Amino acid sequence: MRLTAPPRSTSLSSLFILPIPLGLLIIAYLAAVGRRPDIPESAQVDDPHQWGFPKWYGNRPTPFDYRSTSQGEEEEICDHPKNVLLFIDDSPQIPSALTLHSSITSSNRFNLTTISSFSPTWNSDLLPKENLQNAGCDQFDWIWKVGDDSGHADLGCGEGKVIRVEEGMRIPGRANVSLLTQPHHILKPEHKHDALKTTHGEGWELGLWTHVLPSSYPRPKIFYPSRRITNRRSIVYFPLRTTATKDYPKLPWGRTWSIYSPSRRSPPSPKAGEDPFSPNSRWRKFWLKEEERLAKAMRDAGICLFEGWQYGELDDRIAKAMLSGCIVATVPPQTHHDAFSSLILPLATPSSVSILPDLPVDNLNQLLHKYTNSQLQRLTLNAFISARNRLVPPSRLKGVESAVHIWEDGGRGYDFKEGFRWDCDSGHGGWCG
Repeated sequence: MRLTAPPRSTSLSSLFILPIPLGLLIIAYLAAVGRRPDIPESAQVDDPHQWGFPKWYGNRPTPFDYRSTSQGEEEEICDHPKNVLLFIDDSPQIPSALTLHSSITSSNRFNLTTISSFSPTWNSDLLPKENLQNAGCDQFDWIWKVGDDSGHADLGCGEGKVIRVEEGMRIPGRANVSLLTQPHHILKPEHKHDALKTTHGEGWELGLWTHVLPSSYPRPKIFYPSRRITNRRSIVYFPLRTTATKDYPKLPWGRTWSIYSPSRRSPPSPKAGEDPFSPNSRWRKFWLKEEERLAKAMRDAGICLFEGWQYGELDDRIAKAMLSGCIVATVPPQTHHDAFSSLILPLATPSSVSILPDLPVDNLNQLLHKYTNSQLQRLTLNAFISARNRLVPPSRLKGVESAVHIWEDGGRGYDFKEGFRWDCDSGHGGWCG
């Protein structure tokens, strides 16, 4: 005979009572979390992998942002702003030129007028210098030319108080102030004083040659990092917009590598009478969307590898990546080497530098095996902080202003106060065997 206990009767009221203690526990937990002290910002900066990124990491202002004035002070109202004529040549530098345009427009130190080969007032039957003269270029304090796709070096417009600033020029040496895209370009034979004099004739005089750090879009509305967790070991290769797809390098097998495909579409032609540089123009919106698409690809990537990585050059693409929270893999830049070499994944210089070398797959795999996730997150944050301080348009614009002031005070020659490094491992340099 088996004795069994009768089944316990479950009180209906107990079913309603049981959730009450559980709810009280949840409330107590949430109250404890709410009273938990905030994680110190210094701890988040030191180890974002463990403590998370600071609240300002993203598209907010940061304590490290570049400021032209001391903290707490407001920029003085400029009573006599400079009148600037910005001449944008039709070249691959259009995105950088638009960054410059926005930067000058947002500053109260300048009154800006813009002209280009696709402006409604441009006469294609005339030379560039004739178009500039028709725009009244002699009445401006500065003439700033970006790009030299046309190959014309002579802008005309007389001398006197007119300051001509050029960058990206194909035929250098005719400007009062020449901005080199890389400071070591001063080592090129065609940039030596004797070579320039031979090119431009005996009546030519040397202006001021200098370098200013690159920059990205003026406000963190486009290039900013994502706060969500990103796979720091995913690698995206970014070819130049001008590189044909057939020349893209072959990617290794697996999900780790991918390639960004720049748009092959041409920008829409401005309508008759339409200012292409107005905020609502189709032409400008096209380039803005291109930049937004690029920024998203950088935000979603863990590591950015750019075409030309083997040259170790610091340019606006690196600025955009750092501002977007993407770790840059490149040969350590010779420009501001001490400041930026610790903010990138340092690739070895290829044994033979070619225009399109093989991808540094083994080199990157070794580096990623060496770096911990914590180190990669810290690298991301440190690069972002540095970029928000040094690779933004207000900082670059201030550097150009300083160079112009040096020229106005009689400065001539090659001005590189911060110096630059160019070692024999880079494969260049007149003193290397």
